[in-house]
Amino acid sequence: MPCVLGLDIGTTSTIGVLIRPPDETLALASRPVTLRSDHVGWAEEDPEQWWSNVGEIVRELLHASGVTPADIAAAGVTGMLPAVVLLDSVGRLLRPSIQQSDARCGAEVEELRAEVDENAFLAKAGNGINQQLVAAKLRWIERHEPEVFTRIGTVFGSYDYINWRLTAERAIEQNWALEAGFVDLATHTIDDALVALAHIPRSALPRKVASHEILGIVSDEGARDSGLRVGTSVIGGAADHIASALGAFTSPSSIDEPAGNQRPAATSRCTLAKSAG
Repeated sequence: MPCVLGLDIGTTSTIGVLIRPPDETLALASRPVTLRSDHVGWAEEDPEQWWSNVGEIVRELLHASGVTPADIAAAGVTGMLPAVVLLDSVGRLLRPSIQQSDARCGAEVEELRAEVDENAFLAKAGNGINQQLVAAKLRWIERHEPEVFTRIGTVFGSYDYINWRLTAERAIEQNWALEAGFVDLATHTIDDALVALAHIPRSALPRKVASHEILGIVSDEGARDSGLRVGTSVIGGAADHIASALGAFTSPSSIDEPAGNQRPAATSRCTLAKSAG
């Protein structure tokens, strides 16, 4: 019977789970992640470490379970958000990720508050103007790292980056886009005016996909690096806390599980099950 793979790109670890639907956990694995804070209030990570972890985790899961890559029907990735990952026009990482907990952009937050009516912004984007807004972080980069800012070709979230490495498809998942402050609640689309607040071209944000939507299949390069089979379906994924909350109320047995055990299970059982259904 086919299996599904869930991956979680967390702040302190990368986690993987292999599940045979509807609810049989075949194997779990994790790898640590290094959180850097070179200055007070900073929080950065290396997306290449996330990707390296994915390859190690997939191979460990396959070995522990006896499952073959051909047995994995689909993969889904969750992650913390809204982390910011920047690529240049040819797909090279421009700098470490800026994490959702990073607090360096206080001046840019105040700048945005002076420019934008906060009540109107909240009504449109569903967010207050705060340090988690991607626009504030990008303005910080524009001001302090102009050589990076001028080379931005793509703005991703954490799990969007992993999806791209798996499939070579540029896409941002709807939860990241919403919490980043780029989605108009009335139209459910990425709004040009909201993107303009970040001072980036609209083309820097890829297409938006739903959590359960199949965004692509594992590419030749993605298979080589990850250990998955070429052609394996990859879905949009989800914010980690949203997948955990959904998972807690999807499976009665998971309600009493520690949060650390809920998250990877929620990744596959909820988002992947929805896509299969």
